[in-house]
Amino acid sequence: FKDWFEIINVAPNLGVVLMAVLKYTKIHSNQKVYDEIFTHFRDKFWEGVFNTDGHKKIVTKYTSFTKFVLRFVVYYSLPLVIIVNSFPRLIMFYENDVNGKESVYLYPFDGWYPFNKVKFYYVAYFWESLMTAVVIGIYTFTNMIHGSYTVFICMELKVLGNSMENLISSKDVDKIKKGINVRKTHADIKNRLRNIIIRHQFVTHIARELDNVLGDSMLLNYVFGAVFICLTVFTATVVDDLYKTLRYFSMFCSLMVEIFFQCIIGQVLSDHSEQLTESIYSADWPNADKESKTMLLIFLAGTQRPLQFTANGYLAMNLDSFSGICKLSYQLFNL
Repeated sequence: FKDWFEIINVAPNLGVVLMAVLKYTKIHSNQKVYDEIFTHFRDKFWEGVFNTDGHKKIVTKYTSFTKFVLRFVVYYSLPLVIIVNSFPRLIMFYENDVNGKESVYLYPFDGWYPFNKVKFYYVAYFWESLMTAVVIGIYTFTNMIHGSYTVFICMELKVLGNSMENLISSKDVDKIKKGINVRKTHADIKNRLRNIIIRHQFVTHIARELDNVLGDSMLLNYVFGAVFICLTVFTATVVDDLYKTLRYFSMFCSLMVEIFFQCIIGQVLSDHSEQLTESIYSADWPNADKESKTMLLIFLAGTQRPLQFTANGYLAMNLDSFSGICKLSYQLFNL
C-alpha cells in the first residue's frame, strides 16, 4: 500500500511538470503561428474597424476585458508563487516552534537529490522554489497569450457581426426603392460583404491554427485532468499530515482553475462564432440582389459549424467538458 501511495503522491506533480514542458514546447515550435496572429491584430485587424459607434463600443469593451483577463492571470499567479514557496517554511515554524514537535524539514515539493537534502536544506529549498516559480511562470505566460488571443478573435467576430447587421443601411434601402444608383449601391453591398467573408476566412484560419497548437494540452487535460483531480483530493483526505493536506488541496484548486480556464476560452469562442451566424440572419437581406443573397447563403452555410477549441479534434472544450471532468473526478473519488 505504501508503494501505491507514493505513486499517487508523485503522479500529480509529474502531470504538472509534463504539462509545463508541453506548453513551452508548443509555443516554441509554433512561433510563426503566434507571430501571424499578433501581426494580424496589430495591423490588419484595424482595416476592418470603422469610425462607428458600434465598432467603438466593441473595441473598447473587448480591450477592457482583455486587460481584465491578463490582470486576473497575473494577480492569481504571483500570490500563488509566494504562497507555494513560503508555505513550507510557515508550517515548519508552526510545527517546530509553536507545537514543539521534533524538527521536520519541509519543501515546496518532493524531489530526489543525489545528496543529503537535509544537510543541504537551503540549497534544495532554493532550487525547488525556483523550479516552482518557473513552472507557474510557464503556465501564467501561456494562459496570458492564449486568453488574450482568444478575446481578440472574439472581438473580430463581434466586429464582423456588427458589420453584417449594418451591411445594408437604411440609406441603401432608400436608394434601392427609389431607383437611385441601384447598380452602384448593390455593387457597394457586394464589396462590403466580400470583405467581411474574406476577414472571416482569415479569422477561421487563425482560430484553427491556435486549436492545433492547444490540442495536445487540452487532450491531456481532459484525459488526465479527472484522474489528477481525484488523486489530489484523495491524497489530501488520507494523509495524516497538515502540510501535505494543505499542499494537495492547493494543487487541487490550481488544477481546477487551469482546466476551467481552457474550457471557458473554448466556450467563449464557440459562443461568439454562433452569434456571428445570428448576425447574418439580422442583415437586411430581402433588399439585396440575387448575387448578394447567394453570397449570404454560402456565408451562412460556412458559419453553421462554429469555431471551437478541441482536444485534438476528439471533443470540444467547453463548459460541458468541464462539467464532465468534474463528474468523472467525483465518480473516481467514490470508487
